Amino acid sequence: MKIRNARNRQFYDYWQGLERAEGFDMPNRSSFRPEDIPSLLPNIIIYELISRDNIKIRLQGTAINERFGHDMTGANYLDYVADDRRQVASDAFWLMAQHPCGICAVLEHALSSGRNVSVESIGFPLRNDIPTLDGSEPNPIIVYQSNEIEDLKPFEFKSNERLELILVVDRQMIDLGKGAPTFID
Repeated sequence: MKIRNARNRQFYDYWQGLERAEGFDMPNRSSFRPEDIPSLLPNIIIYELISRDNIKIRLQGTAINERFGHDMTGANYLDYVADDRRQVASDAFWLMAQHPCGICAVLEHALSSGRNVSVESIGFPLRNDIPTLDGSEPNPIIVYQSNEIEDLKPFEFKSNERLELILVVDRQMIDLGKGAPTFID
């Protein structure tokens, strides 16, 4: 597996070291402690899989906010995906939670200024072991680290830029112990 960005490699190593409950291939959400990786926090995104049509952004780091031009915490991630790719994007998230597997993807973020930013994002599922108030099964959690692949010069940023669209350039499935599933974009 090729990981281009050093922070993404550090995040991969951190995730690999998280405690897992006996019989589970993915770590518990309760073992994921963001304070253990302070240098990675600005580029973290945590998603909650509510339904096939709603992938809620639970937390978005400050570097992501700056790149996108606003904080999307609380929004539906799928609202930022091209209409013809929403189902594929949703399927990728749900595959991560249900198989389980990780994903390393190269993405183009189309900004409102017309500028595109290339990023590498690496994501993994967490077994949601946090009880819900109503006793129902907790929703799956996916955590990503997302970093630009090339350093951009500060003068290229425009203060009014906002994320308009996310396009997948490349996607690799990461085997977490049950084989890497086939996923067709």
